[in-house]
Amino acid sequence: MIYLSDYRLASCTQTKLFEDIRFPQVVNWFPESYDKVKTGLFYPPHRVADKVIDQKLAKTLREDTEAKTAFILAGGNGHFAGINAVKQEPNSLTYEYKFLPLTLTQVYAGRTAQIFGAVDHIVTDSTACASSMKVLMDVQTLMRFYGFNRVIVLAVEDQVSNLTLNFFGEAQASLAWKDEKEGVLPSAFDSVNGGFHVGQGACLAVFEDEATVKRRGITPKGRLLGAYTASENCANAIGQTDDGEGFVKASKGALKMAELTPACISVIKTHGTGTKSNNRAERAAIESTFTDFVATSYKQVIGHTMGVSGLLETCMLIDNMTNGFVPSIPNRTQEDDVFLSHDIEAPKGAILSLAAGMGNVYSAAVMTTEL
Repeated sequence: MIYLSDYRLASCTQTKLFEDIRFPQVVNWFPESYDKVKTGLFYPPHRVADKVIDQKLAKTLREDTEAKTAFILAGGNGHFAGINAVKQEPNSLTYEYKFLPLTLTQVYAGRTAQIFGAVDHIVTDSTACASSMKVLMDVQTLMRFYGFNRVIVLAVEDQVSNLTLNFFGEAQASLAWKDEKEGVLPSAFDSVNGGFHVGQGACLAVFEDEATVKRRGITPKGRLLGAYTASENCANAIGQTDDGEGFVKASKGALKMAELTPACISVIKTHGTGTKSNNRAERAAIESTFTDFVATSYKQVIGHTMGVSGLLETCMLIDNMTNGFVPSIPNRTQEDDVFLSHDIEAPKGAILSLAAGMGNVYSAAVMTTEL
């Protein structure tokens, strides 16, 4: 069995409107992550990661030398984006970094792994916005087939940067400021409201096998039952098929690895960007595969944390369910008992978490809080 033994989360509901960037938009961010960055000595994604790198937990894991340990950085992109901005007039997000090699995600992964004593396997994943969900397939593989007792996952990305906001703004993927001025609010699976803000966030998660959990005498947060990543037959690597083929394949693959049927899933954490294409594809996939479930989304609360979002939002759901409820999808305008427009009491059963990324990648994981 693979246990989710511990995690640390960083997300924010605080928002700011950036009006001096090429495509003005609201973001969820930590203002302090940009303090003194113009000196070139500080880097926003590293500062956000520091919010989840618990030194006490790191010391405990580092000193436990009996566990064969892997470290995975789910970075979303192969290179943190902020220092490589498109040429434009300087704005409030403009800065230069003095130690360029240290922005490479694998270099950062190697440095961070040392903090946790992970010396057996250190890798970086760059599977776009599905990254932190996709690596659960790697966690599963390393622990089931390669004898690893522990896998530490750090998910962090440079979300609020000129390059990222320019891209989402130009693609009209994030919620445009002009839409918000007209009263459109972030939501998902709704006919009136929709879309998302880009948001900063990070997640540190520790997965351990049963023997290690027992030896350490800890009570885990949950269990990873199965994970799978798939692609779909779509000529446009950025687009989605309306029938949600990628989500369906990922969901069925995760269920197969978990040795469960669709009837075992009671709660679905959706990718939930609220874009028209994702609303169609994800709803079609879910409704064609599952029958008795409720679905929720978190991006409307904390923003789209990109490569971090899958695992961060899953851990948030685990926290909520441990506290006895499943939260609604914010800003729904239709009463809905399935794609929730209101909080409900947490049901029994397994959780399915979904994520998607540009480049034709769809990831799913089945988890449970029932130990």
